[in-house]
Amino acid sequence: MSVSSSDRFLPRRDNVKAEITDRSLKYDGFIKLYECNVSFNHSNGERRTIKREIHDHGHAICVLPVDRERRVAMLVRQLRTGALANGERDPMVLEVAAGLIDPGEDPEQATMREAEEELGFRIDDLFHVTSFYASPGTLTEKIDAYLASYTLDDRIHAGGGLDDEGEDIIVEEIALDELGEAVLQGNLRDAKTILLVQYLMLGEPELFF
Repeated sequence: MSVSSSDRFLPRRDNVKAEITDRSLKYDGFIKLYECNVSFNHSNGERRTIKREIHDHGHAICVLPVDRERRVAMLVRQLRTGALANGERDPMVLEVAAGLIDPGEDPEQATMREAEEELGFRIDDLFHVTSFYASPGTLTEKIDAYLASYTLDDRIHAGGGLDDEGEDIIVEEIALDELGEAVLQGNLRDAKTILLVQYLMLGEPELFF
């Protein structure tokens, strides 16, 4: 039976009947790491059980604030240990502001807070672009992605993140035409940043070209 285009992107369970039958906590720190047994109906009709590791990091937000009058966007640059561990020549990754949603917060509240902490700006006109998984094979982390607006009058402090969380964040304004060219040339390394810049390029190309 074919799937119509209107149904193709809806959540579907079909007959997989997947469930986690056993979960064992192996590490409990900034992240939680579980070893799990997952049972599901294979496409050949067999009931199977596989072993998987799950990296639980909570849920997160990310935001690309844009000053449309000046045709610039605000991003951050910070040390990323994943890039460092992979031997990247430059482990300081340019990306959109992002962070975890704290207990009791909704995604919009977390986005406003992270913008103030990391960027030092109050942002307006939050627009929810999408919710996505960066690596659903192992990560539980789901990210709510936003566009926002700001002007120079919205600055409240220098930004840079929270020192007690070990953050050392460099705030950068980048011209949108330069940012768009970086996407087209494959010079951005962060997935959430590429997603938001491309979305803005598709929706408001006049800001870039």
